[in-house]
Amino acid sequence: MKIGDILTIKPNFYTEYMGANDQPRQAQVIYIHPEGRFYVVEFRSDLGIPWRETFYPYTRRIADIADKSAPHLPHEKELAS
Repeated sequence: MKIGDILTIKPNFYTEYMGANDQPRQAQVIYIHPEGRFYVVEFRSDLGIPWRETFYPYTRRIADIADKSAPHLPHEKELAS
């Protein structure tokens, strides 16, 4: 993953601007912490309004805890198998 990549992930933040669409959506990677501790993506609502969310990478998950704030990216699913 690098800055500028487009990810398809489910936002954690609910907004009235999303409408009834709470499915995964495209988001652009805006920032990655220099030590890989977290990354920031920018979503666009159905009305075109942008918002940003911070996610933890897969490597920061705690075993046996369902952490929905850290989405599985395609290459991470392969590593987890």
